[in-house]
Amino acid sequence: MDFGNDPIKHLFFKLYWPTLTGMLTMAAYQVADGIIVGYGVGTMGLAGISMSFPVLMVAISLAMLFGIGSSMVVAIKLGENQPTEANRVFHYGCSFSVLISTAFTGVLLIWMDMWVDLLGANADIQPYLREYLIYWAIFLPTLFLRFSFSFFINNDKSPHVSRNANILSSILNVLLDLLFVLVFEWELKGAAIATGIAQTVAVIYMGYHFYLGKQQLSFTSYKFKVRDHEQKRILKLGFPIFIAEISGALAFALLNRVAISQGGSEAGAALATISFTLFFVMKFLVGVAFSVQPVFGFNHGAKNHQRIEELLGFSLKFVFVIGGLAYIFIYLFAGEIVSLFNVVNPEEVALATQALALFYPATAFMGANLVLGSYFQSVEKVKIATNLALLRGIVFVSLFLMLLPTAFGLTGVWLAIPLAEFVTFVVTLPFISLKKTAQYA
Repeated sequence: MDFGNDPIKHLFFKLYWPTLTGMLTMAAYQVADGIIVGYGVGTMGLAGISMSFPVLMVAISLAMLFGIGSSMVVAIKLGENQPTEANRVFHYGCSFSVLISTAFTGVLLIWMDMWVDLLGANADIQPYLREYLIYWAIFLPTLFLRFSFSFFINNDKSPHVSRNANILSSILNVLLDLLFVLVFEWELKGAAIATGIAQTVAVIYMGYHFYLGKQQLSFTSYKFKVRDHEQKRILKLGFPIFIAEISGALAFALLNRVAISQGGSEAGAALATISFTLFFVMKFLVGVAFSVQPVFGFNHGAKNHQRIEELLGFSLKFVFVIGGLAYIFIYLFAGEIVSLFNVVNPEEVALATQALALFYPATAFMGANLVLGSYFQSVEKVKIATNLALLRGIVFVSLFLMLLPTAFGLTGVWLAIPLAEFVTFVVTLPFISLKKTAQYA
């Protein structure tokens, strides 16, 4: 696999198919997790997990800040033919991920009641949300390392390793879910522990790849350190994805609050259905962004701008096709999807079905914005990438959630995020043209 010379489409699919396979198995276990919790605990348990997603997204944002920031610098160093420097940055990224994740675990556990209140759960949902978060937080260091290792493995031209780790952990997660939730009746505690054990196994599997050191990145001469002279560059490149994920967390927290205030506890099933299905659909789109990132970064380091622009055009067309197909499928089978989660109350079924049909029209624009974010980060246009993240995650979502529910009720709630994605894409288009003009001037 040659990032600098292989045909773009061939290279894209060599990265995308293993990445997608691994991510789909992750999505499958997340959907299975929802189904098992739906049957073993009920809709309040589903709502509890759903309302924990903003905290999960905060954790992921921190993981990506250092994981993607470090991996982008690694890709650039490899493009500049500096493997020793790339390994040093890889070691630093792993060390700092462990340090930050441990600190975040402490923050969550010490101030758990504050987090539960901030998430907007009502009295019916709070006990489920608290139980899930307590046991989930214990495994945060392995969550951080799992994300970091996945990014580094793609840069190390070994996406099959990440794929295999995801498949292994996903199968294990489902089996443990069945055992802990349905057999042992541990409810949400069991679901959280199952996820933690499964992701720990994935980290061990991927870590063994770096221990062997068959490619360019390895644990040889590894030293735990929390400072590096590339630290500012890493944080700079990771900052846009950090903002994107934090913005997403705030957007979903606000969505949760507005939906519950508009529809009461019955809207919890709709929120859970959106959250679980979104995890599945987004894997197709996020897989594109993760697959193009190392190629963008490598060719930026090698100053091969034509290949960057060729890959950008192809990946944008690809996510529009995927997004369109996803919306058609969800629109046609919304009722069947809702029934998978054991949602049987007629009012809850109607709300969840409506939510799916209204939430997903802009799926393609979600994917396009993810690809553009990866593009601008990889070519070190950090201000544009950061502004894109702020617009789609905070500015437009907040604006639409303030205006639309007043006029359209819950319909306006479900339309807020799709409209935010669409408007962000339209606003960003001129910057793509400006970037191309500047690149070839």
